[in-house]
Amino acid sequence: MPSCLGYKNVGNYFLTLAILLLANVSKPSKIFVLTILLLLSLYIPTGFQFGRLNYGFIISAMETDSHETREFLRGFVGIPLVLMLACWISLYRYSTLPLFKVGKKAKYLCLLLLISVSINSYPKRMIQDGIGYIYQSKKDLSTLKKEAFIPDTFSKVTTNSQYNNIIVVIGESVTANYLSLYGYPHDDTPWLRKAPGIFLNNYISAAPNTFLSLPRTLSISDGKEKTVNNNVVALANRAGYDTYWISNQGFVGEYDTPSTVIAMRAKHHYFLKKGDYNSKLVDDFSMLDLLPDILKKPEKKVIFIHMIGSHPDPCKRLMGYPQRFIFSEKEPINCYVSSINKLDDFLHRTYNISKENKKSFVMMYFSDHGMTVDNSDRPVRHGHTEKQNYHVPFFVLADDLKEHTQIDTPISAFQFINIFGYYAGITSQQINPINVLDTKPKNIQVFNGTEMVDYQGLSNSTPLY
Repeated sequence: MPSCLGYKNVGNYFLTLAILLLANVSKPSKIFVLTILLLLSLYIPTGFQFGRLNYGFIISAMETDSHETREFLRGFVGIPLVLMLACWISLYRYSTLPLFKVGKKAKYLCLLLLISVSINSYPKRMIQDGIGYIYQSKKDLSTLKKEAFIPDTFSKVTTNSQYNNIIVVIGESVTANYLSLYGYPHDDTPWLRKAPGIFLNNYISAAPNTFLSLPRTLSISDGKEKTVNNNVVALANRAGYDTYWISNQGFVGEYDTPSTVIAMRAKHHYFLKKGDYNSKLVDDFSMLDLLPDILKKPEKKVIFIHMIGSHPDPCKRLMGYPQRFIFSEKEPINCYVSSINKLDDFLHRTYNISKENKKSFVMMYFSDHGMTVDNSDRPVRHGHTEKQNYHVPFFVLADDLKEHTQIDTPISAFQFINIFGYYAGITSQQINPINVLDTKPKNIQVFNGTEMVDYQGLSNSTPLY
């Protein structure tokens, strides 16, 4: 059981056995231990696939809609469900065992030992962490709603942009090592692989899921904390740009997610879906229907395009787009690679539409986070313990860039607002613009949902092909 909850130390097996034996001296202690373990067993399907409970899981669960819940529960089928049922059967068998017949002193001694071994045990820590994460999640969601009404504090803002149109495409769930642009064997990004622009080979996202990553990418953040009111949209507004937000992620409410809080700062916003991100299937290509008319407007503008991209289930994201890559027995993996091929096409079309407008433009793309891709029962899923959960594509395309340039210097998504400032020609007292061509190597940390950790300390995995 402990390993299925993410506690893989061998000592936890002996601890579990000790707790069960010591609790079997009295009916109240036995019922109490059974209740705790039964409660924890509900986490087995999640723990087996994603590891220990952390803040990221709780905040994501609290923001999960009914459609996403059904999608998530489909992953319970197979080994995770078998393990949970096996645990329930074992607990039932344990409940039918007769109590140990021991003397009064021995019983008290066993109960004292039970309390002693449980003080810092994984069941106690897991329950304590769960309660703490729920409290923190509710607090953060409440703070998020309040931040929506807090004005930005950007000061001494100046603008000197060489581009008339600035486009920021926000991708979803794309891991860099699954793009042929970065050396993946299947050529799923034929256009990007040769396109003129600046391509970062080691761009690292801020966090492993959208809820945690986007506010830390689009706002000023020191890593664990962030100031959502001081974000790129607010900065662009301050600089005098006309701002647009086009989204295929869905719209539940103005202040229900960090992305909508930031999106609502734009002067113009278009949400292709009313409801959660999965409320209905809308193709990302539909967002491009809006782009030509927006680009025709004379004002200098910043346009944010928020894709649904490769978000699980990747097969649903193809929506009739050709599945050109069939090499794995796991259909979601084939779909995932094909969804990246679709991304290549989406960006190519966006670039062509911008170029046809005949006005100067710069176009930036990044994915909010990566994914875990393996041969498990849920082969494409969120994760937080591997480099592929954070290593994502980032590149800059512009009408005045004529060569394909690759940069190996590691760059963190926490620097995105500074990079944006450089290409938008914006400076302020809070933002120092960063040219990606002039960056120097430094140690990169990521927020894993609980704490800041060194990216280089995470495990590495080989892409499947």
